[in-house]
Amino acid sequence: MRHSRIPNRLARYALISALTFVIAPLAVAQGGIANEFDQTLAQKTITFDAVNPYTNSPGAVTITVSGGVFHVQRIGSGRKAGWTFVTGKQEGSFKFVPYDSTQPTYEGTFKFGLSGDIPFDRHSDVLPLNFNITATGSDGSVVAFVQEEFANVNEVGADVSFGRLSRPNVMEKE
Repeated sequence: MRHSRIPNRLARYALISALTFVIAPLAVAQGGIANEFDQTLAQKTITFDAVNPYTNSPGAVTITVSGGVFHVQRIGSGRKAGWTFVTGKQEGSFKFVPYDSTQPTYEGTFKFGLSGDIPFDRHSDVLPLNFNITATGSDGSVVAFVQEEFANVNEVGADVSFGRLSRPNVMEKE
């Protein structure tokens, strides 16, 4: 009688092992990424008021975004369920024209890769970013700026807006 139980036990172990290898991958496939998509940022030019952080001179910044793409993953389960992960790249040009014509005008270009996440509790598809710009002044000087950006990326499209202009390593909270 003892010998007849061993084949039954082996059959049960074989069945459990087979089910484990069939069911486990299905369970993993249902978790993780809930939605994944790409969005291309349309070329656009935005002009807004800003202050040169080196001279405190007010002026107008014009940024032309000439290219950009975002890859978005919405997480459906796990430790970061509800979060959104965004990667991508952007490029364009920058110009600061002070309202005081005795101050130098600065021009430069930018090109950068981006990566960030949006926590589920933010209830928004806006990713705050900062990017660096090296600009040359009409007086020959070279300065570095940090431009604050807000990328709104969702299944419908992508758009950006810009915030404060600052110096590197001087991004203070207001």
